[in-house]
Parts: sequence; structure tokens; C-alpha cells
Amino acid sequence: MSLSVNTKKCFVVMPFGEKAGPDGSLIDFDNVYRDVIREPVESLGFKVVRADEIERPGSIHSDMFRHIAMDDLAIVDITTGNPNVLYELGVRHALRPSLTIIIKRRGTKIPFNFAGERVIDYPSVRGSYADSREEIRRYIENGLKKSETDSPIFNFLQDARKDWKRERITSRDEYRYRTVSSPKKKISVITGDIRDWRGIDVWVNSENTNMQMARFFDRSLSAMIRYEGAVKDASDEVVEDTIAGELTALLGGRETVTAGAVYVTGSGALAATRGVKKIFHAASTQGVPGSGYQMIQNVERCVTASMRRIDEQFADAGLRSIVFPMMGTGEGGGDVYATAPRLIQTAVAYLAFNPDSVVEKVYFSAWNRRDLEACLNALTDAVEVEPIG
Repeated sequence: MSLSVNTKKCFVVMPFGEKAGPDGSLIDFDNVYRDVIREPVESLGFKVVRADEIERPGSIHSDMFRHIAMDDLAIVDITTGNPNVLYELGVRHALRPSLTIIIKRRGTKIPFNFAGERVIDYPSVRGSYADSREEIRRYIENGLKKSETDSPIFNFLQDARKDWKRERITSRDEYRYRTVSSPKKKISVITGDIRDWRGIDVWVNSENTNMQMARFFDRSLSAMIRYEGAVKDASDEVVEDTIAGELTALLGGRETVTAGAVYVTGSGALAATRGVKKIFHAASTQGVPGSGYQMIQNVERCVTASMRRIDEQFADAGLRSIVFPMMGTGEGGGDVYATAPRLIQTAVAYLAFNPDSVVEKVYFSAWNRRDLEACLNALTDAVEVEPIG
């Protein structure tokens, strides 16, 4: 039959050639492929391919997984309980919601994990496959009409994949590195609630170019710094908005500041509770009418500006450590996997080019698993640092 470029595709996962069945008798799986599978599938307009028929050059494994993930239909023969077949079925169920057909030779025991799944039998005697072919054909036709999910795990995994990397990390851990050129200078990634950390001299607040701190109970670093730095009464009600008030005074009536600018305030109540000496407010996002806030271009300038501020204006103030969030990747919408290397490499480069800097420790805060992965990838790829212990 002639096939158009829009022909639907079917990938067949099964053993090749003759293999022993569960009862020890030989099964010619090439005959099963030709006589049970191909005819009903091709009659419905699918192009059928099995792993041994992949003709593209390159890795057979990558091509095979591409078919498993992308083909409209997959037929999986579990007769022999072959681990590769079962693994590929699991991959298919994880990646595709529907049109996965499981078949087996009649009399084969169904594995416990598939006990609740629909499995199509085919007989052991060649030449009597008509009923099995028709059942496969009906299954495909019904699947195309109804578009129902036949994977037992797809919907669950969709939610799990979506949530896992954005899940907040609650454990307090530190991943420590040192710069090759100045081993006494440290670069670290810290996890957990930043409020659990003590003794970091400077907290960098990822702020907008309006320098408008978030409301007290927003889910942001700006809101947390504002609330934790405020003076509160016995009921934890704010009686003096310390840090936001100082920042407003610094602006002197200006409504916007330059992208990448850094304004320095005291730390309010955070000095006593967390040992924080200064808050550096970095203009890492800017408002766009109708679109909210977006990460500024060259957001890494905030890193350079902050570290330079310490050396040029606060060298005698005892500021030896600083922590940066993943600036611009929250409400600013920046891609953390692209942003983390820029922020981290900028800090490493600053320490390398300024060996006399008073800054001894630079921390990057990873709020969730996505941020942690991005930071550790960036440090692994950085040739100027090496892990400690």
C-alpha cells in the first residue's frame, strides 16, 4: 500500500526469531509478527516497524526509544517475560497515555503487575490467528475513536513529573566548592528555608526596578525579608516596616531605578535573629505592562554589582559572605537552567579577577529541586572550581 507522510506509525516491541516459551516449546516470533500483528495494523493505515527493521544510522537505542515515545500505536508481546520487553512497555506507559496494546501467547501466565490490564491472546497453532487479528483491529479502532487513556500510570506520572522539580526542599544542605585560583574563596549551594541559615552577612533580595518589596505574606524572598526584618509585637503583628521603609527613603521619590542597580539597607530584625548585617536589593526584574515582571537582560550584572559594593563601600564593615537567590527565575520567568550558570560563573570570575576581595564565601540558594539541579550542573561545568570533600 502507498503511504503518505502523514501515515500513522506503530512500533512493535517483541522478541525476534525463535525463542522458548514459558512451557519450553519454541515460538517463532517472526511468524507472530507477520501473521498476527502486521495485517490488522496495516489495514488501518499504520506503518509498522519493529526494532530490527529500524534503518536509520546511529544508536539503535535512541531510535527505539524515539519510536516508543512518539509512535501513535505500540504493540507489546509479553509472552516470554523478556526484561527488555517489559522495560520498554514501562517506558511506553510512562510517556504515552493511550494506544498501547499488550498481547501474549494463549496459556501464558500474566505477570502480577499486569493482572488488571487488558491483554489480547493469540493461539499457539499457526493458521488460526483470525480471531486475534480481529481483536487487535477492534482495539485500535475503538482507541482511535475514544482517545481513552490505557496506560495505568501515565496520569499519575504527569502530575509527579510536573511537581517533583518544583517541590520545595526542606532539608538544610550545603554543597561546597572552592575556586582553583584562590582556594580560600568558597562557592556553595545551600538548600532549605533560608531562614534556617545563620551567619551569612549579606542577603541579596531579588527585587524589581520599582524597588517595591512584596507584601508580607506573598510567596517570595522579598516578602519573607520584609516580614522577618520588621519589628513585630507579641502577636507577631508588624508595628514597624523596617527594611521596606529604609528602602523607600533611599529611593528619594524615584519610581524606578536602573536595571541591575543594587540598593543597600540594614537588615532590621534579621540582624538579631539570623546574624544578617545588610540586605542588598538587586533590580533583577522589570515590569512590562500587561505581562507582569520579566527578568532583566544580563541579570548577572546584579552579582558583580553586589560583590563590588562590598569591596568598594563596605570593605571595613566585616562583610565576608553573601547569598544570592536564583534571580529573575521566579516571577521574572527566567529559565533557571540558563540563568544559574551565568550567575555562578560571574561570581567565580569576580573572585578570580579580584583575589584581594574581602568576600570569602559566596552562597547560592536553591529553593527547589529544579534550582539545585541547575546550580550543581553549573558548578560541575565550571572549570575554575572544584568540590570540597
